[in-house]
Formats: sequence, C-alpha cells, structure tokens
Amino acid sequence: MHYQASSPILFADMEKETRSAHLGHGLAEYKKDHLIAFYSNCSGTRNLRHPGHNGFGWVEYKRSADGGKSWSEPTVLPCAWDALLNEPYTYICEKAVSPAENVIIAFLLRVGGTEVCEPYLSPAFIRSEDGGESWSAPQDLCEHCGRIYDALVHEGVIYVLFHACADWLSTTEEHQYYLYKSTDQGKSFTLQGTLPGDHTNHAYGNMVLREDGALLCYEYDKGDEYHLVCHISRDFGKTCEQTLKSPCAKRIRNPQVTRVKGGYLLHGRSGCESDELPFYLVVYTSPDGINWDEGQYLCTIDGKWAYYSNSIALQEGERLLLQSSVSYDAARVNVCHWWLEIS
Repeated sequence: MHYQASSPILFADMEKETRSAHLGHGLAEYKKDHLIAFYSNCSGTRNLRHPGHNGFGWVEYKRSADGGKSWSEPTVLPCAWDALLNEPYTYICEKAVSPAENVIIAFLLRVGGTEVCEPYLSPAFIRSEDGGESWSAPQDLCEHCGRIYDALVHEGVIYVLFHACADWLSTTEEHQYYLYKSTDQGKSFTLQGTLPGDHTNHAYGNMVLREDGALLCYEYDKGDEYHLVCHISRDFGKTCEQTLKSPCAKRIRNPQVTRVKGGYLLHGRSGCESDELPFYLVVYTSPDGINWDEGQYLCTIDGKWAYYSNSIALQEGERLLLQSSVSYDAARVNVCHWWLEIS
C-alpha cells in the first residue's frame, strides 16, 4: 500500500486569538460526501507550565457537503458552551460516528480541571438526527470516570472503547479498558466486554475492524513507545483470543488506526518519552494492522505538545482525511488537515 499526502491545510486558526485546539478531533461522514469535523476552542494561557495544554473552553464544528473540498463557518456546540458557563466541567468531542444517514453520535469527554485536562469525569454522548443542525441533551455513557478513546460502526452497531481512569495514565488494576455497544443507533449503550491484562502505565486507545472480522484494540504503553499493545477479538470485544506487541519503528503515542484500500494506516505523535528523538506526526502502513512499515514523518514542526490526531477514510478507503493539532507556539496549537490519496 502507498499513499500520497497533501501539504497541511489550516483548518482552525487558533493563533489569531492566542487560543488552543488541544484534543477533540471527532470526525464523521454522516451522508455521502457530507462530513462533520469537531475541534476544541480552549484557553491559550491556562496551564502555567504548558500554556494551551488544557480543556478549558468549548467545542466547535464545521461541516462539508462536497467531500471536504469546502467547509462551513464554525458552529459552537450548544451543550459545550452551556457547560462552560454553568457547570463545574467542560466538554471535548473525542470521537463521532454515523450509524445511519444524517444520524451523528458525538462522544464527549468531561474535563474537570480548569488549568489542565484532568480529572476526567464520566463521559457523555449526544445525538443528532438532522446532520448536525440540532443535538440532544448529553447522556452518560456509564458511571465510571474516564475517557472514550474510539468508536466505530459495523452493520449498524456502534462499538465504543473506553478507558476508566480519571487521569490519562492507568496506575492501578481498577483502571480498565471497557467496550460498550449500541444496537439502537446510539440511543443507549450496554457493556460488551473488558480488555484483559495489566494496564498499568497504559493510556490512549484505538480500534480497527479487520477484513477477516477480527477486532483489533490498541493501547499505548508509556514505558515502551516502540510497541503498541494489541488485543485481538473475534466476537467484538466480548472475549480476547490473543494479546501481542505491535512494533513501531519511529515510536507512537495516541495511536489512530484506519482501514484503507489495501491495508491499514496508523498515525499519531512519534512518542514523548525521550529528549533525544523528535515529537513529530508519524504515519505507518500495514497489511494486517499488526506489522507496520518503518513509518514516515508527515509533519516535522518542533513542539512536543502537538499532533493529537484523528482520521476517516472516504470513497471506499481510497482517500483519507487526517485532522491533527499542530503547534504554533509550544503547547498552543492550531488544527490542520491533510488528504492522503491511497494506492
């Protein structure tokens, strides 16, 4: 598999107002060629150690009716604005999926801190049945505190990967990864299963459904950025048949995996736990979602707080839209888009 990447396209300019778009890059195609792209609009001054690295703000989104060639003006997500004004928490839109035409389910991280992102509170979800024109009130996904890291749709069923941990990094055996599912287009969710093993020192997560029907669930290991922990399930997360290490030559943090034409594509920040290596946006390809190539740096602007990303495949996996935070001043970030043409 090969890809040709475009130059970065500025999507949300936070620099004009000294704001920051850390986290929150939900993407979905809710109708053919109709896309929705979320991002955060947060303080560029909070967090004295790393200004801009916080969740204190609101959520905005833009929509496209031509497959991403052009985009609307930003719309403020109403519940996120209301929370900023009235609640002891704020919202970030981590992921979004569309189980049916014009139906969008957006998954929200509740951020309890004003100077940083943590603690995470219980996660929520909202629904739109008119392509993002209006939204339901937020509902709790579960009673645990933590962060929804991924969601996908298969044959109308929504599967959600959730990390039950109020901080980003697991420290006890109580910090588990759970899978939830919805069979009613996101109106309600039930527990599907729990990922096995010791998750201590783990964070982030992602999923991909392989062509052979296997669901791959990934975890980031802070102590080994050259390998992802990969769980293989044949029953959509009810049980796990195998757990293995997936090697990444240039390291990986906050992994994002998408199935595309001819294989799988992994992207994220090229690690964080070293002062000797760069913190770049890296892209890998794989024939099976486990064994990755040597990887390529897609963006090499220095600034270790950049490069939280997300992507969606369009036109049967022949084009991939990648959305990422990109540093303009250390931890203060804009949002950029790349188009990857797959061959």
